[in-house]
Amino acid sequence: MGIQREVRIDLLRGITLLLIFIGHAEFTFSATFQHSRGFADASELFVLLAGMSSALAYYRPNAGLSLSRPWRRAWRIYLAYLLLFLIMAAFASLLAIEYAHTSAVSDMAGFLNEPVRRGVQAALLAYMPGDLDILPMYIVLMLWVPVVFLLHDRSPTLLIGLSTLIWIVAGRGHVNFANPALESGHWYFDPLSWQLIFTIGVVLGIRIKTGRDPLPYDRKAFFLAAGFAIIAIPVNLAYFLAWFQPPYPGFYKELISKTNSGPLRIADALAILYLAWNMDFVKKATGWVWLRHVSMIGRHSLPIFSIGIVLSTSASVYMDLHPQASLGAQMIILVAGCAAHLALGWFLERKRLRASSDRLQLGRANPA
Repeated sequence: MGIQREVRIDLLRGITLLLIFIGHAEFTFSATFQHSRGFADASELFVLLAGMSSALAYYRPNAGLSLSRPWRRAWRIYLAYLLLFLIMAAFASLLAIEYAHTSAVSDMAGFLNEPVRRGVQAALLAYMPGDLDILPMYIVLMLWVPVVFLLHDRSPTLLIGLSTLIWIVAGRGHVNFANPALESGHWYFDPLSWQLIFTIGVVLGIRIKTGRDPLPYDRKAFFLAAGFAIIAIPVNLAYFLAWFQPPYPGFYKELISKTNSGPLRIADALAILYLAWNMDFVKKATGWVWLRHVSMIGRHSLPIFSIGIVLSTSASVYMDLHPQASLGAQMIILVAGCAAHLALGWFLERKRLRASSDRLQLGRANPA
């Protein structure tokens, strides 16, 4: 059962990575597509699933404050972030020669004007243009993981209570880290707010790790989740398209704030996950041959996500240069981008299996 559920997480994470690519590519339909899935989008689901995966990978019952493995993961994410920043900076530098008006160049304008100063700030996670503050959020979340494990072993209620308190204080007080690269002046994904949905994911993952069902089926809960997730779609889409204005716009924006992980977004993400986890369709889909490549994407989320950012930026540059691009041309780019995700996932999975096979053969040849 644990293996089946882990594959289910890989499949769902693979789907969210493809959705993130489509949302970031800035096709003419990207924004509408992103808001047509309810209050939550792929980001909330990805963070929730990342929390579950972290528990499956690193949790050991009553192990105390074990820092090594989660913090090594944080270090790898940091290195991936630095590499991605350098790639995006080089990309923007090349584009700036002839295509200075593109979004990729404007996002990196501060760095191009002051490369040394902004480069040092970027290394210190204090200057992150465009979509580059997503990985730093994960760095903070991975540093938080050992504390989550420790508090969970003391009391899961204490853990959720403290996490919720931090979320409330950060959201209501708009407590965030500085990021002068963005117009807002702060991180687009406030890790102090996003830690709540990540922590919930960790708690669910620990339930799997300890042989329990993370989201047991209940008929009333299932229909309540379905009702909420379905209603959220037209409500959020109508608000995005300005078809209606809520009576208290400022309060409503707080409820759906992406920076501060608004409560409606968290509730919607949990409802979607609950439905997906308890639908026979999803359980069966994990065994379908043609979806195995999507699961491979989810199993190698860090390199896939990084490449996805490069691909989506390239697509957005194309859209900047060809704002009147036909729907057919956009669909060709979309399919090519998704195919690149799938191909890389297949390559990385073959590499992983080959390395695992080599280690097994080495162990047989050199028994202890």
